[in-house]
Amino acid sequence: MIVKRDGFTEIHNVIKKTDKSDHDALAYMPITPIAQYNPWNLDKEFQDIYAIISSHTLVDEYRCYEIWKLVQQAGMKGIGDAIQVGTWRGGTGALIAKKSAEYNMDVYLCDTFTGVVKAGENDPHYKGGEHSDATELEVQLLLDIVGASANTLEGIFPEETSLHIPVTTKFAFCHIDVDTYQSTKEIMEWLWPKVEPGGIIVYDDYGMKGLGGVTKYINENYNNSDSIVIHNLNGHAIVIKR
Repeated sequence: MIVKRDGFTEIHNVIKKTDKSDHDALAYMPITPIAQYNPWNLDKEFQDIYAIISSHTLVDEYRCYEIWKLVQQAGMKGIGDAIQVGTWRGGTGALIAKKSAEYNMDVYLCDTFTGVVKAGENDPHYKGGEHSDATELEVQLLLDIVGASANTLEGIFPEETSLHIPVTTKFAFCHIDVDTYQSTKEIMEWLWPKVEPGGIIVYDDYGMKGLGGVTKYINENYNNSDSIVIHNLNGHAIVIKR
């Protein structure tokens, strides 16, 4: 039973009735933050681009706005470029590219365009090949519509496409949205040495049910001394390199 009190939702009765041996039932429940500030509604530039890209992404408005503002903060540092691995139809990629242009950041948008890869025992909800309904051309057309540019890399990252990124490249912003444990792990093994101190990594999948492989990878690295990990209740995990 979910009880409403003073306009807020409480789930205490749900927790009481939950089988304490059911890990997923305890780990994944509806989250209803009580904060009410909506700055995305006041940001006309964001609202204009979100209206264009929203049909090209599965990422909700709250996470899109967070990406928008984190790219801004990373760009203001002037320490590197931007990369996204897991672009799908290009919605968040176009968002990143549009904001990055204000700070002269090169942008790399990477995707297999054949769907999810490297699904394994940590990813029981994936077999591989999901989200294959996108093309590099579709991403390029969306970039043209929003008036932004990016380097699109088609293939498995990093083994097939990282060679197209100059070896001297350093990153200030990274968006990782690849759904599986092994893919996330191998991407970060390649990326982390290239992320500058103060650089920001956003994991889209951390708080989402069915994406426990990504959650597992981040939790394994939660206490690393060279980073700060922030679990945002919108589902993002945000990592800042020390």
